[in-house]
Amino acid sequence: MANKARIAKNVFFILGALTLGIMIYKIGLENIWHEIKQTGWWFVPILSMWIVIYLLNTITFYIILRDGSPESEKVSFIRLFKLTISGFAINYITPFGLMGGEPYKIIELKDELGIQKATSSVLLTTMMHFVSHFLFWVITIPMLFFLVPVISDSIEIGLIISGGTAFLLLLWAYRIYAKGGVNRALIISSKLPFVGKRIRIYKEKHQEKIDQMDVLIADLYQNRKKDFIASLSIELLSRFLICFEIMLMMKAVKVPVTLVQSVLIESIQSLISNLFFFMPMQMGAREGGFVIIYGILSLPVAYGVFVSLCKRIRELFWTLIGVLLIKAERR
Repeated sequence: MANKARIAKNVFFILGALTLGIMIYKIGLENIWHEIKQTGWWFVPILSMWIVIYLLNTITFYIILRDGSPESEKVSFIRLFKLTISGFAINYITPFGLMGGEPYKIIELKDELGIQKATSSVLLTTMMHFVSHFLFWVITIPMLFFLVPVISDSIEIGLIISGGTAFLLLLWAYRIYAKGGVNRALIISSKLPFVGKRIRIYKEKHQEKIDQMDVLIADLYQNRKKDFIASLSIELLSRFLICFEIMLMMKAVKVPVTLVQSVLIESIQSLISNLFFFMPMQMGAREGGFVIIYGILSLPVAYGVFVSLCKRIRELFWTLIGVLLIKAERR
């Protein structure tokens, strides 16, 4: 079992290193160096603030994991911090987003926690991350209608649909928290062509374990309300903290923006980027998001491209750190 885990870790490391190299090639070393020179020392607080954001993400993971069971005491906060950074790094560079980072964390934790608890804890933490996005959009999208006087009809319709969709996703998330969702997801997946039969066989063979995972998922909302509210609040706080990154980047080019503007910019560009979750690092989608929101706010679109590239460089930096941490052995 240990050999399989080591092989999986090496596979994640090699794929991460290769994909990271491809991303650097696509962005271009000249572009990266130009943006670093233009941003200058402002990259120090930009990169450093993500230590705080990752710490907040880890606190969420820690709260969810610590349910009073003996096995939950086996995993330290520092280890979760390492897994959080590496998990996000893999997700950045993996097509379809969660095809890499979440399985990696489950593989790393299953020896200490068991496969059911490792899976349910990772899924709950990921759900908190998703729901904080949904809440962020539900809160911030209406702000555009009150703060921006002129919005085209097509953009207004798109924002209304996006806000409504985010609200419906919140209702879906509530159902998952209340009853668990692994069993239901497998039932739906078993009807898919080609893979449906295998999923159905797996479900029948492991029904008891699947039910146990759903019980563990529902336990957080049903029996640990304080932990649920605390973890969700911390994740939502991290969403708003990310908005300060845009303020720092715009200060680097001496074009300051307000906190409200940076919140709106982060909200719309993250919404559009997540629509293209199946692309590694949402290549192209994020740039489009910045162009749209900078146009809505009557800010020069060129600065939107600048901020987008700065974010790419920050992601490359932390992705490199995360990929290197995959090879860091446990002490």
